[in-house]
Amino acid sequence: MGYSTGCHTTFHHRYHLVWAPKYRFKVLHGDVRLRVREIIRQVCAEMGVTIINGALSCDHVHMLWDGRLPFSGHHG
Repeated sequence: MGYSTGCHTTFHHRYHLVWAPKYRFKVLHGDVRLRVREIIRQVCAEMGVTIINGALSCDHVHMLWDGRLPFSGHHG
């Protein structure tokens, strides 16, 4: 992944997201784990976000993604 450009900008944004269920209950296993992975991939594809790296533990999710924030207000 290289640099991206806007009208008057050049940028290289990467974001690290950590998501955990309430009280970090160990609920992400079996079919739930597979469904969470599927939902994350589907939402990222819809938003045009590239997943660089991701990991699902039984009590949290780590994801490193590249691109503009799809919900940042101005989409130039």
